[in-house]
Amino acid sequence: MIAEDFGLRTGYIDDTVFKIASRVESNKTLFDIIQNALDLTLQNQKYMYVMYDDFGKISLKGLDEMRLNLLIDEETGENYDYESSIDDNTYNRVKLTYDNENTKRREVYIAQDSSNINTWGVLQYFDTIQKGENGQAKANALLSLYNHKTRKLSIKNAFGDNRVRAGSMVVVLMNLGDVKIKNLMLVEKCKHEYKESQHLMTFTLRGCEFNS
Repeated sequence: MIAEDFGLRTGYIDDTVFKIASRVESNKTLFDIIQNALDLTLQNQKYMYVMYDDFGKISLKGLDEMRLNLLIDEETGENYDYESSIDDNTYNRVKLTYDNENTKRREVYIAQDSSNINTWGVLQYFDTIQKGENGQAKANALLSLYNHKTRKLSIKNAFGDNRVRAGSMVVVLMNLGDVKIKNLMLVEKCKHEYKESQHLMTFTLRGCEFNS
């Protein structure tokens, strides 16, 4: 609808299936409006969609469609930086509220992981929900999404592959000390560098659940 209204070219647009309740987006950029919709979809469905520029066409694909048959291992990623943290987008307690105008009462929905609360302390995510949203289902989905350590892996000067872009999924097989990664990871940022006959790339990978 946005593309048609503003005369934007589109490529492949995946059907996210999730229906978002009517909402007002005042004084927002088109990008922010779309990002809000994708955030709501991720929070409620625990599934991420990637919007990107495909040679001048706006495209939208689910992560399953962004997988590449590319392996990053300890040889490929010899020059790397790794960090794990609970300080960024990690929550073990989710609290959502809804002010019901009909009953004049505030409805509260909570989902939490007592085991991780005992380990990390309370890391609470708080938000309000809109009419028509399933509060408990959304709280459960958010807990499942955020109740993990955030792990970030930066690979420097790997052999280049033109298919790799932000939003791609690559296979990572590496022993990083506190965790052995044998899983798909999301490319968060990617920079390609071309020098005569050499093609290198530096990129940041992000993921949460790995084999430890």
